[in-house]
Amino acid sequence: MTKILYLRTLYWFGLKAGGSVGHTAGVINAMDKKAELFVVSNDFLPDVDKEITIVEPIKIPLAPKDILELFYNFKIIKYCKNLKPDAIYQRYNGFSFCGAYIAKMKNIPFVLEFNSSDVWKIKNWKNNDTILKRIFKTIYYKIFKLPIVSAIEKYNLNNAAYIVVVSDALKDIILKFGVNENKIIVNPNGIDESKYNPQIKCDDVKQKYNLENKIVIGFIGTFGQWHGAENIALAFGKLLKRHPEYKNKAKLFMIGDGIRMSAVKKYILEFGLQENVVLTGLIPQYEGAKFLNACDILINATVPNPDGSEFFGSPTKLFEYMAMGKAVICSDMAQMSEILEHGKTAYMVEPGNIDELATAMKELVDDGELRRRLGNSARDEVIQKYTWDKHVDKILKAISNE
Repeated sequence: MTKILYLRTLYWFGLKAGGSVGHTAGVINAMDKKAELFVVSNDFLPDVDKEITIVEPIKIPLAPKDILELFYNFKIIKYCKNLKPDAIYQRYNGFSFCGAYIAKMKNIPFVLEFNSSDVWKIKNWKNNDTILKRIFKTIYYKIFKLPIVSAIEKYNLNNAAYIVVVSDALKDIILKFGVNENKIIVNPNGIDESKYNPQIKCDDVKQKYNLENKIVIGFIGTFGQWHGAENIALAFGKLLKRHPEYKNKAKLFMIGDGIRMSAVKKYILEFGLQENVVLTGLIPQYEGAKFLNACDILINATVPNPDGSEFFGSPTKLFEYMAMGKAVICSDMAQMSEILEHGKTAYMVEPGNIDELATAMKELVDDGELRRRLGNSARDEVIQKYTWDKHVDKILKAISNE
């Protein structure tokens, strides 16, 4: 069996759930069945079945995490010096170059999992900071962060034997960086069908959140800038305002937490939705399927990139929704338009169109047969094409050709 060293060096700790958590666990668990895997991480990895080796992160009070992550590379390089893998696999993050360096030193293939460009995120993702904080961040990013991340990103891309991207849009982005097309593996996200399926028991969730005898519209996520969580709350508010009778019929079940939660709460107060919206807060990754199964309809309301470029993501939640056999409402854009078909495997809506989103909610709340048909077709599609086993098979096939 191929010996693979999997590196997780991202300087975020204590993550309980989210797309990155699901992706990491999915790849590791599937890869462990097909290769001799050794996982080195700086933190506990939720939902991972494989035993992992934790190399303690560098933690210095008040020191910026970017600098700590940068110096952590040398600790990983030192630790891995005597390991003898056949290949190295690493999930890209802006200040980590250790995987590429170790692979070059050992003259073995380096596989880079590239889910997004940190250079692009630095330039395009904005937070609601104060003016003073924004000025400080602009100076810090321009003088320190952006030059270093740009250099490390280029180093990783240039030294990778293979680069795994989740979409054709992301492939197009890195082709513009001058990456050889033959190195790129387009590999959408996937699911573990044993963990995400309609047989998962969810009675305790329904009882705890008083969801019984209601049509439950669900969303799960980290409420990121691209998730459109606030649009879901706004559309639900408009639905109940136009059709007050739905207050006794439907509930919005929002699972998770994150930076856009304040916008969600704003609409809940504005429309007086306190009795009809449940906010669970963050839940452990392993409970995700149970919470999703308590829903009748699941929404992926992804919004376009702020700079007008094509959305390059592959939402993990979308595949999990499909695996649960639920009716899915989804933004009709980018990869989602390729995976799903309106009226067959999902109800597709224009991204950011609140009226269309509210109409989709109403039609699916009213039509149980449509919910059942869409849900069954979506599950068949995801099991046939988008599992973590199939995802990993592509990667291992590439490595075996080296």
